[in-house]
Amino acid sequence: MDASGVPSSKSGLLAGNFLSLSAIVLWASSFLVTDRLLASWDPVWLTVGRILGAGLALLLFCALGGRLGTLRPASWPRMIAASVVGFGLAGLAIVVGQKYSDPVTTAIIVTTGPLISALMGLAEGSERPSAHLWLGILLAVAGGVLASLEPGSWWPAPRGGEVLVLLSQVFWIWYSRISASGLGALDAVAKSTLGLTTGGLFLLLVAAIGTAFGLVSFRIDTRSESLALLVWLAVFSIAVSVSLWLAGVRILGTTIASIHTNLAPFYVMLMSLALLGTAPRPGQVVGGALVAAGAVLAQWPAIRRKITAQPPIE
Repeated sequence: MDASGVPSSKSGLLAGNFLSLSAIVLWASSFLVTDRLLASWDPVWLTVGRILGAGLALLLFCALGGRLGTLRPASWPRMIAASVVGFGLAGLAIVVGQKYSDPVTTAIIVTTGPLISALMGLAEGSERPSAHLWLGILLAVAGGVLASLEPGSWWPAPRGGEVLVLLSQVFWIWYSRISASGLGALDAVAKSTLGLTTGGLFLLLVAAIGTAFGLVSFRIDTRSESLALLVWLAVFSIAVSVSLWLAGVRILGTTIASIHTNLAPFYVMLMSLALLGTAPRPGQVVGGALVAAGAVLAQWPAIRRKITAQPPIE
């Protein structure tokens, strides 16, 4: 890897892209698994299972790998507050939002993350507006509206959950930006472990209090099939996916690796077609393409700088 952080060999590029692609494929499976589990789980308790389960899986990994000593943030109050927002509230919003939407539309809305980050940068004064950014935002908004069109109609037919999914992305992007510089000198695995575990414990408290006051239904499914799907969701779709993602980012850098997240809607569509026989609507296909194009276009100057920074491969 050269000084710019770009891998200097073809094998490095292949490895980084394979890790990033694998991470997003695993993560994309969470949308279909969540949709299946929502039929027999209360969304709040399902969120507890997937977030706290992923946190405990990473905690076990740290314990077995002798990494528990790395779980020491510079400020516990700041870490707890950030984790509650980034993993607790964001995790709850996306699950409840998907319950009142669908897996494909949820995945499409999630790809607006890079654009939300850019807007936050503009608000903070850390990023300057560009034609690429504004055109990317326009394409993403158009794609999101098109994806929610009612079949056979030119009028959007949102089911109510789309706003919560978008809100979850605001929470998650805010956490991502804070964690990059505001949580001390923790490595990415330590941040993920602390964040998922703390956010999961917060959700457990919320679920318990909500259930005690009759606000949350204690509806969980303990059948073997359901528990197996939950294990897949927590361990592979979240915990393993995060680990692969971090490894890919380390090789490629965040800008190049993030392009793979824009393909999540298409992975969900392919999985839905292969596993459930459910073909995506034309509006979802075109909408997903527009959102992906918008996200790439908004980041194009940075992507071009990364690509041109790579020395020739001999």
